Order: sequence, then C-alpha cells, then structure tokens
Amino acid sequence: MQEAPQGTVTFLFTDIVGSTRLWERFPNAMGSALARHDELVREAAESYGGHVFKTVGDAFCVAFKTPGRALLAAIHAQRGLAAEPWGETGPLTSRMGIHTGTAEYRDSDYFGGTLNRASRIEAAGHGGQILLSQISYQLLEDERLEDVAFKSLGRHRLRNLDRPEHLYQAVVRGLTESFPHPRSMEVLPNNLPAQTTSFVGREREMAEIKRSLEKTRLLTLTGTGGTGKTRLSLETGAQLINEFRDGVWLIELAPITEPDRIVEAVATAVGARGEPERPERETLLNFLRSKNVLLILDNCEHILAAAAALAANLLRVCPHLKILATSRHNLAIAGEVTYPVPPLAMFDVRLEELTGPDIAERLSHYEAVKLFIERAVSVRPDFAVTNANAPALAEICSRLDGIPLAIELAAARIRVLDLDQIAERLDNRFRLLRGGSGSSGLPHQQTLQALIDWSHDLLSEQERILFRRLGAFVGGRSLEALEAVCAGDGIDEFDILDLLQQLVDKSLITVERESGGSSRHTMIESVWHYAREKLESSGEADTLRDRHLDYFLRFAETAAPHLEGPKQKEWLDRCQREIFNFRFAFEWAIRSRKTEAGYRLVKALYRVVEIRSNLEETSKNIQQLLALPDEGVPDLVKANFRLAAGRLAWAADRYSEAREFYAEAQRLYDAIGDEDHSAIAGAFQGFLDRADGLIEPAEQRFQQAIAIGNKLDRPYLRAIGLSGLGSVAMDRGDLTKARELKEQSLAIYERQQDYWVIGFILWGITIVAIAQKDHARSRSCLSKWAFIARELGNRWVLSYILDCHGRIALDTDEPKRAARFFGAGEAVRKHFAGQFTPSEQAEHDTCLARLRQALPEKELNESWESGRLASPWDVIEEA
Repeated sequence: MQEAPQGTVTFLFTDIVGSTRLWERFPNAMGSALARHDELVREAAESYGGHVFKTVGDAFCVAFKTPGRALLAAIHAQRGLAAEPWGETGPLTSRMGIHTGTAEYRDSDYFGGTLNRASRIEAAGHGGQILLSQISYQLLEDERLEDVAFKSLGRHRLRNLDRPEHLYQAVVRGLTESFPHPRSMEVLPNNLPAQTTSFVGREREMAEIKRSLEKTRLLTLTGTGGTGKTRLSLETGAQLINEFRDGVWLIELAPITEPDRIVEAVATAVGARGEPERPERETLLNFLRSKNVLLILDNCEHILAAAAALAANLLRVCPHLKILATSRHNLAIAGEVTYPVPPLAMFDVRLEELTGPDIAERLSHYEAVKLFIERAVSVRPDFAVTNANAPALAEICSRLDGIPLAIELAAARIRVLDLDQIAERLDNRFRLLRGGSGSSGLPHQQTLQALIDWSHDLLSEQERILFRRLGAFVGGRSLEALEAVCAGDGIDEFDILDLLQQLVDKSLITVERESGGSSRHTMIESVWHYAREKLESSGEADTLRDRHLDYFLRFAETAAPHLEGPKQKEWLDRCQREIFNFRFAFEWAIRSRKTEAGYRLVKALYRVVEIRSNLEETSKNIQQLLALPDEGVPDLVKANFRLAAGRLAWAADRYSEAREFYAEAQRLYDAIGDEDHSAIAGAFQGFLDRADGLIEPAEQRFQQAIAIGNKLDRPYLRAIGLSGLGSVAMDRGDLTKARELKEQSLAIYERQQDYWVIGFILWGITIVAIAQKDHARSRSCLSKWAFIARELGNRWVLSYILDCHGRIALDTDEPKRAARFFGAGEAVRKHFAGQFTPSEQAEHDTCLARLRQALPEKELNESWESGRLASPWDVIEEA
C-alpha cells in the first residue's frame, strides 16, 4: 500500500454504474466480475502512487499527491475496464471524479469537506466518464498530457454542496467522449432551492430518515417551530434525488391560508397543468399516477386536515409516490410514520457541570455549539471559543434547548454582545416562562416565541414599524418595493436602508444576492408569521395591502412593454422573482373588490403567465374578477383585460372561452374607436376560425388586420395577418404562397425582436417546410424555437417541437427516431394537459398510422417508451 499523502491531496473517487441491477440479473457472475473490476482499479491507482484508503461496495476512494497522477490513474483504469471481456454481465462501467483540496488524515481515513465535494463530483458523472473540479483542472492546465484534452461543462449545483462547482471532462483518445449532461441539481428534475448556509450535524437523523423512507411511503417530520424540520427535509431530498426518476418536489405550504388551495400548490410545484372540465384534484392524481416522485410537503400544521386528505388520496392512487412531510403535528392517516426531529445535540448545563482543562475542545464537538460557532463567525470573523467563554456558550445552547433557529438568532447578537451578555439576557427573559424554579425544562414553542419576542422588544420604535410592515409581502422583498410600501407614517423613505441593515444584523431578516447583484430581503417562516400577526394587530394591515397592490401594479405595468420586446427574458426573470407578491396583490384586489386593479394586473402580466406561470390558477382568478362589479371601470381597461384573458385561455387550450373573450374585447374596442386593438382581437378569432375549419371567415379577419396595420402603420398587425393568411394558403394547398407569407411575417417580428411570438411563427414555417420536404429549413426553425423556449423558461411548447421532429424523421425513413420523438412529445403534452385542435389531431393520427406501417409493434413501443421516459431537452438535442 502506498503511503497516505497529507496536507493538500487530490482524491479520485470511482463507482460502478448500475451495479445493483447487475447483481439482481447476474447473481452468480457478478462476484467474479466485481473482483476483476477491483483488480483493474486498484492496479491503476497504485501504478501512479495512489493510496487506496477506503472501498465501499464497488466504490473506490483513492488519495494522490498530485492531480496529474490521479488523472493518469483514472485514464488507466477506464482503459482497462473498456478493454476487459466481461462475459455474461456485459461491460462494467465506472464513473470517476477528481478533486483537490486539504483534508485531515487520522485513524487511516480522511475527513473534511474536500472529500464531500469529490464524492459529489463523482456522483454527477456517467459510466466511462472522468470529471474534474475547477481547482484540479487549473492545476493540470500547464501539464502536457498526451492524448488528453479538457471540455468545460459549466457550473453545476451538486447535491448537499453550498457552492456550485465548475466541472470539466477529461477527453481521452480511444475512450468515449460524448455523455449526457452531468447529473447535477440543474439536470435532475427538482425544484429544491439552493442553500446559502452550510448544513451542520444531523448525520444520525439523516441516516434514520433515509432508512424510514425505504420502509414507508409517508414520513412526517414533527417538532416545534425552529427545530430545523424544513432544512432536514430539503437535505434529505437532495441526498435522495437520484432515487426518484421523476423528481423531488418541494411544496411550500406556509404561504397558503386557504386549505382548498393545497391541491393547486402541489400541481404548480410538480408542473401538472389544469385540464378543461376536469377537477384540479383529479388532474393532479392522473398526472402523478404513474410517476416515481418524492413530494416534500413543508409546514402542514395550519392546514393539517387538507394536507392529510390530499396525502391519503395521493398515496392511494399513485403507487410509486412517496411523501416527506414536515409539521408540528402528525397527519394521522393510515401508513404514516412519524419522526420527531430532536434538538441539536448539546451539553445540558442543567444535568451536568462543564469542567476540566479542555472544556472548549470538548464543547465544540456538540452540534448545537458547532452551529453557533459557524453562524457567529459569519458575523464576527474573529470569534473563537476559549476555556474562558465556553461555560457561557454552553449556557446559551442549553437554555435554547438546541433549537437551531433560536441558536442562529442568538449567534447574530455576537456582533454587539459577548457570550456572557447574551447568556445573561436569555436567562432573564426565559425565567418568566419556566413557571418557577422547579420546572425541569422549557416547551420548545415557548422558547422560540420568547426568543422572537425578546428580539422584537430590543428593536427601536422605527425598527418595529418596519419589521411588522415586512409582513405585508410574501416571499422576498426588493429595496425599491420596501421603500415604496413601508415608508411614511413614522418611517422616512431615506431611513429604510439603515433600518433594514439593523434588522439583518439582528437576524430577523436575511439578504439574498441575485445574479445581477441586486438584493432581496427574506424572512424565515416563523418570523414572517410573527411579523404578520404584529401587522394585523397594528390596525394598518389594509393600508399596507393597498400600498402593496399599488406598487406591484405599477411594477407590472412598467414590465409589460418589455415583455414583448428584446429584453423580455430579463423582465421575465424580474417578474418571476415577484410571483408570490403578484399573487398576493391579485388576491387582495379581488378581496377588496378593486376590479380595475385586477383587470390591469391581468393585462400587464399575461405574458408572464403564458410563458412561465400557472394558467389554471390565473383562470380561476379571472373568473373571480368577472364576478365583481365593474361599473366605473373604463371600457379600454375592460377590453384590454379580455384580450389578455383570451390569450391565456388559448394557451390553456380553452378555445371556446378564448373566443368569447376575444369577441367581447373586439366589441368594446369598436365602441371606443380603437381600430388597432379591435383588429388584433379579430385576427386572434381568425386563428380560432381556421382551427374550426372556417377558412373564409378566417381569411377575412386576417385581411382586415393587414389593412388596419397598413392604415395605422402597425407592423405587428401586418405580421399577424400575414401569418394567418399563410396558414389559410397552406389549407388550400398553395405551399409556395404559404411559405412566402410566413417568412414575411417572421421578418417583421424579428425586427420587433418579440422572441416569444417569433417561436410560434417559426412553428408555422416548419409546418410548411415539412410539407415541402425542405427538411433543412424545418430543422433550422425548430432549433431556433427550442433555443427561444429554453432561454425564456418555457416547456409546454416542447411537445410541438418534438412532434415536428417526429414528422421529419418519418419523412426521412427513420421510423425508430420518429417514434422516440413522438413518445417524448406525448410525455410533455400529458405533463401540461395539452390538447390538440381537430386539425392537429388529424395530422397526429396520420403520423401514427404511418409509424404502425413502418415498424413492428414491439419496436414501435420500445422506441416510443424510450422517448417518453427521456428528458425532452435531451431528445431535442439528439435532433
């Protein structure tokens, strides 16, 4: 065995891909195959000076003095594995990850964060692939390695790591070069948020939770607020993400105040699109029925009955689904296993005395103390535990019962207080809650409530006013929003920034940096609820909600023109960050019967909803708005609202509903003499006419749009009309004219730089080009459309892109590829509950009939299923 390198070490981690499945299929052959694999990997590692310090199953952990040796060993091993005649089992492929950093060596093993990162890099790879971290790659840049090049794979979030890693692939002559995207958090289906702070301790709890989830389909983490149930569930989900084919999905229930909306929240999180004429619960159940997913239902306690009913329903109907719930109470349904989340391990000063010459070192091994130290250092880098201050730190963590949130709030005070001062204030405050000196402990909820009370009591009057007004927001808050909504009546706008900083320092709010450098101010759930209660009791809640609505209506109307121009991605991202605030503003407009404000929000934000948001939810809000009186609302506002509502109904495949909205919008525009928008509403009806086979009325509407566009010099009206007439020409079999008209429309939209609509015009050109057998142009259009969809963050159009690729593959005598494309398209369509128009359905049926003639049923089904199970983006990239 080679000597163990120490200090700065390069680690090579390897693991066989699919070994569990191979053991099940070839139990007799795998023993000898695995032994041969181990010989090859060990010989390669030791040939280049590697120290094999651990093997776990079929995984190797090897330490090297330099990254060059580690890479050469990995290449040697991959070549040996690729050349080996494996026999019955087939090839054994291994993924490999390389990372360099410092590590502690003791008891014949290594410890530290470097190993965690090396392990995650290896786990992101595929069989036969060698991945390197950025630091290892940089150290190798100046080395000339024969037959080796490096491919940058970009930055990736790797599970359980706070900091993203820039990954590189070693490209080696003679070995496989092309692999799917790394198995990172961006690629694996999930919506788990990136964590900005490290996860401290909880190794035992994590292991127990994962063991429990192997045996049950519903596990509820219970405990008082602040014990870390949410963070524990997120870390568990991240660690298990590879085990759930269809993803790990977080459903944040804290913002939900109406139990009936829990189904909507789950549907939104997993991407289940509403279906016309079908109850939302039934849609969700059908969507998840065959999926292998883990749902994290976070903060169930305030809507416990509704959460329990939905969980029971999901588990009964969806056999491959599991649920990890967090709640202060169990859900009390059949099959549930509860796991009480304990406090962090701590030294309990009420039970034993901290004595001895090494008390600082001994204390630092407790999880509660580790958390306090880590958070304290983040606000005061020179903080350190000594034998002198260790007793005070033990007192703090003990009096706070090891509750993570309480410890974090107390640690924030280290900026202005020393440990003795913090301990003294905690003791004075909590004595009132103990009920006498004979009490043996503190109820956790009282402890957390007392700590927040204590923090609130220490605020100045201006800080208290701002703190409670923060409760008027849902989700994050920008500085501009806070200044607009919270200033006045006791707070000057120019004081907001200083007051925010003071609240950050006291750990009542958190600052999150966005990619553009701007900041958002967030609250943890317990503190947010506390602020909301303070706002309600202040008597100014309705005033703040009105201000909140006014601000986000102005924000939406400022964003609206940009959502149809060259900066639409930037503004889509900005609106996406405020989606919860927009939702809250919308709800308040309905509750307070501010019909005009609601209409204007729909008009301003329809593009955001169409591209990225929840069409079903918005449809319900629109129906609620329509039930409100609208006397006094200007006709132009009414018309704009209905035009936007029609567009959203069209996007949701509610064609009759869309027609009604468009017709009413056109009537209102005609009444006020708005020829421009009347022609737009008419043209949109023209597309619906064409879908219903009413070609002549559709043609008249498109011609009218062009005439009005020429009269008023409105290029987009001409573009709409030209595109529509192109579709009519195609219906009549004049492909040359159809292509010419569609290309003219595209040129206008490209000058306007309205990329979202450009995508749909490209679709129309693709259909014509396919009919003309111009596959080069059709593929080019589809490639551009896919790029637009990815850039703008839309996925429901992928079914149309995939179906078009399927038609091209059929025309080029590639029926297996065609079946794979159609299978992937079907999966996307079902995911979003998409509906064909009659003409689209007829074309799809024709393609299926051609497929059945070209392929035996078994081959067709296999190719179709491979597409259905694949990532739609991967299938599109294959084209």
